[in-house]
Amino acid sequence: MKAPAWAAVLLFVAGAGATDHKLPPWREHSRMGQDLYRENCAVCHDIDKDQKQTRKIGPSLNHLFKNEKLPLSGGKPTRDFVVVKIKFGGQLMPAFIKKMNDAQINALIAYLESK
Repeated sequence: MKAPAWAAVLLFVAGAGATDHKLPPWREHSRMGQDLYRENCAVCHDIDKDQKQTRKIGPSLNHLFKNEKLPLSGGKPTRDFVVVKIKFGGQLMPAFIKKMNDAQINALIAYLESK
């Protein structure tokens, strides 16, 4: 006797639930970027507020890559510029070149791009 089509779907869903709960690679990358942001950036930068100026030392990074200009330098927000800023810091911003590797910086920027 042949099982109905819905039974196959039910078995697939039940089987999918039995596997480990590992995130897909693109979600894992975003999660790592969010964790890096919280650990290294959140003390000085907001990410969820629309205003450019906040009560924190650094500018808000919300919609960073969607803005026409960077908050302090006034330049166009590009991935390369932000990588350099993260690695080597700025006037008040510390350098993270010894604290984060390239993969971590890329994950952090991917998270910033998603905001």
